[in-house]
Amino acid sequence: MLSSSQITFREKTLADPHEAADSPRRPEREALLQARIKDLKLHLKGTALERYIHQLYAELEARGISFRPECYLSDQWGCPSGVPVIGLPFYLADPRLHSLEAELGGEAETEHEILMYLRHEAGHAFNYAYRLYDTDEWRKIFGDYSKPYHDDFKPRPFSRKYVVHISGWYAQKHPDEDFAETFAVWLTPGMDWGKRYAGWGALKKLQYVDEVIQRVGRAPPLVQLAERDLDVEDMEETVLDHYRQRQLEERVELSLREHLDQDLQGLFEPPDTAPASAETLIRAERQSLIQSVTRYSGVGRPVVVALVDHLLERTTTLRLAIHLDKTREYLTKLTSLVTALAMNYLYTDRFFEVD
Repeated sequence: MLSSSQITFREKTLADPHEAADSPRRPEREALLQARIKDLKLHLKGTALERYIHQLYAELEARGISFRPECYLSDQWGCPSGVPVIGLPFYLADPRLHSLEAELGGEAETEHEILMYLRHEAGHAFNYAYRLYDTDEWRKIFGDYSKPYHDDFKPRPFSRKYVVHISGWYAQKHPDEDFAETFAVWLTPGMDWGKRYAGWGALKKLQYVDEVIQRVGRAPPLVQLAERDLDVEDMEETVLDHYRQRQLEERVELSLREHLDQDLQGLFEPPDTAPASAETLIRAERQSLIQSVTRYSGVGRPVVVALVDHLLERTTTLRLAIHLDKTREYLTKLTSLVTALAMNYLYTDRFFEVD
């Protein structure tokens, strides 16, 4: 939670991406933004990312799997469909780019998250390497691999038919993701999945992974393709253009106008009646609020970002205030409001009903 001494924040946006969020313009940063990604000569060898990949390989070996998925740098996390290779975001290979991701992308993966995503992508790669998705046994447990993907899928929060790994109930997105998430949980060191998922429908999926590894874990892969979706060496765009394009793709336009003003006025104090601005509090907690609501509601991050930013803009316009000794109360109420709105959106495609 936020203490009164922590209420400091400067918004990080792409409104002026040439200007650092918390320091004067720096020539090195400017040069990095203007560089073509392919010209940065990024590589895995000798990086922290390479160490994480070797840790993944060690985990696979420890669980009886000889398969080692090839890893390469790309524009985002992913496995080309049907191809047993793993693409990792290019910015993870350079600490300067990792910092830019945190600043311009809104958040950057921690070491723990990188390993989580590697285990997930290894699940895809293993599925493709042994063509498990083509078997009747796999289809009976996970569903139809050819089912279309939908970015706006509607998860069922806290469903026990699926494991919980990547935030946002990601296993529910598609049968292929269900398997990858199940594999990741099964692979995670120290995870007593039998105990953790006792009584869950997801347990039979974990048992399937365990059984199939015993059968094919030491066998040569059936698929040995190494085709890549987009290699970092082919990325012609500049670092700046990469983030501008991402912002355009992720932008969600909301037409909420003043409909939530009354809720905000009931949550915070009227103008000039308290020593601090509510705007400062929301700015300070913006990322934490977005991450928490996205994780537990299953609503897409772009939608939650747009909602929180709308509330921030209206709070600023209304000049609402706060008492510093009541920050915990304000944050509890604000989180409840955003979560309720997000869940309304999840189930009705609207934040609220308009007469």
